[in-house]
Amino acid sequence: MTSTDKWSLSGAGPETYEQYQVPSTFEPLAHMLLERVGLSAGQRVLDVACGTGIVARLAAQQLGADGQVVGVDFNQAMLDVAQKIPASGGPPMDWRQGDAGALPCADGAFEVVLCQQGLQFFPDKLGALREARRVLAANGRAWFVVWRSAEHSPLNRAISESVHRHLGVEAEKISLAPFSLGDGDALRRLFADAGFRDVEIEAARIIRKLLPPEVSIPALLTSLPIGPQIAALDEAVRLAMVAEVSEALAGYRTEEGLSLPQGTHFVTGKK
Repeated sequence: MTSTDKWSLSGAGPETYEQYQVPSTFEPLAHMLLERVGLSAGQRVLDVACGTGIVARLAAQQLGADGQVVGVDFNQAMLDVAQKIPASGGPPMDWRQGDAGALPCADGAFEVVLCQQGLQFFPDKLGALREARRVLAANGRAWFVVWRSAEHSPLNRAISESVHRHLGVEAEKISLAPFSLGDGDALRRLFADAGFRDVEIEAARIIRKLLPPEVSIPALLTSLPIGPQIAALDEAVRLAMVAEVSEALAGYRTEEGLSLPQGTHFVTGKK
């Protein structure tokens, strides 16, 4: 198992991710990202660690028929889901299996490189940023979205505590991997070391709207990289995990379900 495989979704994970994680979290976040990017018709755009493709599909809608969108992901299972989802306007989608540390793209091929919640999972983060810079055209700009530390996410704090209790330290570490690059100063240094100019970092937050916890929490647990481990637990243990997370989030209950803040960084730099 490679370092990247360790964080990959397997089994039913990609479908569950698209069904539950994308509408509640990654689609709203993608809209926030693209509002900041300000794409223009005809631009060439690369989406690194594209997952099931929400950023790439929304970007395509803004580019018109003369634009180009390429989505690259290490996990073929995520790309298989992406390929099944019909695009709604823009150029044809170009999905490519590949490593962020060795992008299957030519030098200077894109005016914009996007990456939503992928950088923290790359084994060689500096190398991946240098690859993003390599494939940018002169004066092109990269935009990365990276979660702030877990203290800014009550949902994931609650999940990680339950995972630690029932699956141990290593599983907890995997569940907290999305928040491992949450320090803004460290991000700025990383982008500068990769050669980016005019690096800017914005701290922001989204509000995650979830179904009632008895519905949303089991689905979220299943969509984690450790989902297969959770699925293998006795039913009583799985129900206990759902109850623990639900109790920890009682203060975020609404009539519709759950409304939860989650902090993120938007990072951009120019080639």
